[in-house]
Amino acid sequence: MPDLTETTGTLVGVDVGGTKTHLRARVAGETVDRIVPSELWRDGAIFDDLANFDRLARLVLDTVGAVPEVTIVGAHGIDSTRQSLQATALLGERMPGHVEMLNDGVLLAPAMGLESAVCVIAGTGSVIVGFDADGAPVTADGYGWLIADDASAPGISRRAAVGLLRAVDQRGAAAMTDPLGARFLAAFEAVDHVDLALRFQAGASEASWGKFAPQVFAAVADGSTIAREVIAASAVHLAEAVVAVRRRGARGSDVIAAGGVMTAQPLLADLLRTELRTRDGALRLHVLDEPPVVGALALAAARRDQLSPRKVLS
Repeated sequence: MPDLTETTGTLVGVDVGGTKTHLRARVAGETVDRIVPSELWRDGAIFDDLANFDRLARLVLDTVGAVPEVTIVGAHGIDSTRQSLQATALLGERMPGHVEMLNDGVLLAPAMGLESAVCVIAGTGSVIVGFDADGAPVTADGYGWLIADDASAPGISRRAAVGLLRAVDQRGAAAMTDPLGARFLAAFEAVDHVDLALRFQAGASEASWGKFAPQVFAAVADGSTIAREVIAASAVHLAEAVVAVRRRGARGSDVIAAGGVMTAQPLLADLLRTELRTRDGALRLHVLDEPPVVGALALAAARRDQLSPRKVLS
């Protein structure tokens, strides 16, 4: 553990996602970069176990090997000002220096070098985050894979299963000949649509449903009309949420798309761009081309500058 009495000027940025945690720091002019599975330190959701904050603090301090001057953490699962203040206090009790914990969507605009933007994250979860004139977050979705997060990996799989079963309701078992049906049956080792429904629900988990999402996109490439409707509906959902948060006060006409599903699947981004354009021609979609941790480190540098005593001109 570093000497907690030593001042080093170290800046730390952390991006906590649903599956991985990316830490980047500037220590004595050098960059320290580390990616670990989030489950290495996090047990359940961020607030499920107070020891999560002990383990996160230990991860940061052990990785940088120095006392951070400023640490900015953008985390999946911090979705309100109340939660941000609570998490900041909990981590601040366990770490030296200035500490802030924010929603991970906060990281995207500074990562892209933009002052303000509405951030659309579609990955392990899906959430839309904007910021009003006072800097308070304005969000939509992000309520969890089981009931919401419709454009997340598990959300897309859930929507695809429902779409396939509804097609069977309308057209009979012949609907299972759609390429999506074949992929579902193989993935869940089901013999027919009834067996699929049982197995899909029996194995319900963020990981189980989430890992099937790439198969939905692959089914689109195979010519599945059901799978394409699923992805199109996800794009509509995201576009409508962007419009909603802007109507509620979120600033900026730039929209930044990020998250594993969004960056790995150009079809979703292309459909989202089209849906945004039909709703407001001023909206500009950017697909994130830097890791979000870049934004965390940029915010740490900006906060250091704000906290530094102003120089008095003689």
